[in-house]
Amino acid sequence: MKNKVYDCLIIGAGVVGASIFNKLVRIGKSVVMIDKASDVATGASKANSGLIHAGFDPLPKTLKAKLNVRGNKLYPDLCERLKIKLKTCGALVVGDDKNKIQELYDRGKANGVKVEIWDREKIVKKVPDINENISVALFAPDAKLISPYLLTISLVDEGILNGGKIVLEEDLVSVKKDKEFFEINTKKHKYFAKNIINSAGCGYNDVAKILGSEEYLIQYRRGEYFVFDKDYKLNVDCTIFPLPTKLGKGVLITPTIDGNYLIGPTSENGEENIETTLSGLDSIKEKASLLIKGIDFGKSIRQFAGVRTIVGDDFVLEKSKKIKGVINIAGICSPGLSSAPAIAEYVLKLLNFKNIEKSGLKTLTSYKLFKELDINTQNKLCKKDENYKKIICKCENITKGDVMKALNRPLKIHSVDGVKRRTNAGMGRCQGGFCFTKVISCIMEATGLSYEEVLKENRGSNVAISDIREVNND
Repeated sequence: MKNKVYDCLIIGAGVVGASIFNKLVRIGKSVVMIDKASDVATGASKANSGLIHAGFDPLPKTLKAKLNVRGNKLYPDLCERLKIKLKTCGALVVGDDKNKIQELYDRGKANGVKVEIWDREKIVKKVPDINENISVALFAPDAKLISPYLLTISLVDEGILNGGKIVLEEDLVSVKKDKEFFEINTKKHKYFAKNIINSAGCGYNDVAKILGSEEYLIQYRRGEYFVFDKDYKLNVDCTIFPLPTKLGKGVLITPTIDGNYLIGPTSENGEENIETTLSGLDSIKEKASLLIKGIDFGKSIRQFAGVRTIVGDDFVLEKSKKIKGVINIAGICSPGLSSAPAIAEYVLKLLNFKNIEKSGLKTLTSYKLFKELDINTQNKLCKKDENYKKIICKCENITKGDVMKALNRPLKIHSVDGVKRRTNAGMGRCQGGFCFTKVISCIMEATGLSYEEVLKENRGSNVAISDIREVNND
């Protein structure tokens, strides 16, 4: 039997890889996406602010500026199609330097972004608890909120539904090319493809070495965050930034699409390290207090860190000059999430593919949770499926029906964190303290795996290694 030759093989299943995967499938190309993780969106795509930036910050005429602004415009229709939540909240950049605010305003106008300059009186009407040192601000009404991991998951689910293929827990070993296509070998499988897209994020250079394509000096920058209890309410309904610096947009305060508040990130140069630090968290407290008065950090329920990659001053999106058929994607830091749908369009141009979607595409069912449904729909579901009568996560009011639905969607998973990203089970005040084992039981029921085979996150994070009774009997 002749081996299948894919039009494209994508390496890396973050939000950028997923956006490209989805777009290629929708225009009728045969695509396979591989990733070393046990789920999609396990790197930078899960550990960020979830903001769709308006596009006033990037320097005009850069890829960051063009793709951020285009991506922001694409999101409403995209999220409506994927049936995921998107909220326009606006962004406020605050400070005491009128000249710097004017620079941002001019940059925003050059990028084609709606922006306004506000005085203190207008700022206080929007954010009553703003710090006394704030005298001027830039307001961008088109900034939005999204769940970055649910976006990535939904893009992949829809791609699979329409014929795309994804293989997780794949370790790239070697790549060979003849005149027509690449032979890609992993520890488990062999693939053939006409084009390869390196969207491996932090692992970009590791993949580039195997491909023989361009490598870049990648700067890894860790950002730490605080997540707050949903019951804790700040008097803030938009995203608040300080004036940006060379290290980035700074420590921000923002609501999330799920109803929490998020404060962070730090910006520390270093390796691919997602540990949080006392110094980093203390720095967030200090800087956030310069924006809003009276923040109670005792209401934080979780701290986390993510790592973004930076290559120079702009995104790297290019055809490899060394290996024909390879697309290099590197340095996708902020505004990478905002730009992801536009990056997918840009990659089509690099591949000389027309952006014409095929007819008869299938649509996803909604990820809407049981608690979000009206009472009549809830009653009908309970009569149809007993699982909706059982609460798995009390903090977030997540039913067993929600969990089993997530486990039976197109992309199959077997990790507790994978369920958390899809349902919010474990994201509440107790952070999974009471629902952890219940989620494991659901995974076992849906997949047929043993307790020891279920993962917390990626390979090597098994929730158990053996039954203690068996160990004691030995």
